[in-house]
Amino acid sequence: MASDETRRILKVFGVAVTNLEDALERRAPADELARLDRDLAERTREVLALIERLRGAAGGARA
Repeated sequence: MASDETRRILKVFGVAVTNLEDALERRAPADELARLDRDLAERTREVLALIERLRGAAGGARA
């Protein structure tokens, strides 16, 4: 079962994706898009770090 931390990371990542997508659809100003893009990049790094931790816990196994 997923941990609370895993759920939090994935939820925040999903929100960041949706926020950027919504801003793009409504043609938000460039500064807002840049801020949302930075936020998504940070959330992506968190997801990648989670994946690496899970791989480490599994002994480095990869599919």
